[in-house]
Amino acid sequence: MTDRCPECAAELPQDATWVCPTCGYTLRTPSVSKVGILFMFLGLVSVGAYVIGPDNLGLTSGAIPTQLADFMIADFPLLVIGTFGFGMFLMLVGALFIRSARSKASAGA
Repeated sequence: MTDRCPECAAELPQDATWVCPTCGYTLRTPSVSKVGILFMFLGLVSVGAYVIGPDNLGLTSGAIPTQLADFMIADFPLLVIGTFGFGMFLMLVGALFIRSARSKASAGA
């Protein structure tokens, strides 16, 4: 049984793993994009923690060293921005990977 594209129903060759060579439909999402979505979700959680207040998170309870806890409390906005930024960067890498696979598929067709 041959695999078919869900968009155009064309038969897929064995080497078509990311995009359909006929219509350019994305067949799979890269793992790096999935990790980027995870970091974006962690950024959302850290925004919620920022709204609650970094002082109220219990960082100074003794679970981590005091100097590290004070550093995290002082630079919590940078932690939030960095988490979102890293997630966006990983999503961009996945999008560029799909774009390059799509251009290779269209050049080969």
